[in-house]
Amino acid sequence: MPKTKERAPVRSAGPGRGPRRRWTNLRPLLVLVLLVVLAGAGWGIVYHSPLLDARKVAIGGLTVLQRDQIAAVAAVPVGEPLAGIDLDAIRARVAAVPRVASVRVEREWPHTVRISVRERTTALVVPDAGRYAEIDKDGVRFGTVDAAPSGVPVVKADANTVSRETLRGVVQVVSALPPPVAQRVRDITARTRDDIVLTLDKGESVSWGGADASDRKALILTVLLQRPAKFYDVGAPDAPVTRTQPLPAQAEPAAAQSLPPAPPVTAVPTPSTP
Repeated sequence: MPKTKERAPVRSAGPGRGPRRRWTNLRPLLVLVLLVVLAGAGWGIVYHSPLLDARKVAIGGLTVLQRDQIAAVAAVPVGEPLAGIDLDAIRARVAAVPRVASVRVEREWPHTVRISVRERTTALVVPDAGRYAEIDKDGVRFGTVDAAPSGVPVVKADANTVSRETLRGVVQVVSALPPPVAQRVRDITARTRDDIVLTLDKGESVSWGGADASDRKALILTVLLQRPAKFYDVGAPDAPVTRTQPLPAQAEPAAAQSLPPAPPVTAVPTPSTP
């Protein structure tokens, strides 16, 4: 007899099997819809709900500036959603304050805007109409005070015309001085960046020249100060000079005096010999 292949019995779908398969197919779509709903709800809470609004402005890093002054300049929109506040705009407004060297603005959830300020510090002062202009390490003028702060060098220059480059050169010189020497600097004359003169506490004058090679010049000056003198010149560090007296003023060359005309010579005839 011919062999016939046996077929496996076909199982009929049991009750409820079709709906279960349809639910399995719809599950990813329902999960996606749920995620969209949750994201929309989260977006609404973050950007529109008072649950995460700005309620506090924290300001730190102030030394001379006042908190109320920075708060007024920052103009943080308290009461608005924290996520929607323009931090860059706040940062730009605070950075425009002359005494501010840098500023950082951050959100601190759930309700705080934090402003961290770093103020400029006075490296030099320049006399200005009976007061003193404050200069920072970058040569930037940022304020005015009635009296020169203790320990801050006074630069003899025109506050309205001295260049930022010249002031930066002076800062470079002062920064190179070791503390024992820096404490002796009474004032500084700066006509240009390449013509800087220090006056020390006992009246000694130090001709520094330009701001270049300041570290080496400072080292040489420290050694030279061990030798009593009134004038020190480190403008050429390879050939430093000390003097106890200023260089004599060069005298004007004397005008050439004209000699009186020589008297006329009269030839006397010599008598001839007979």
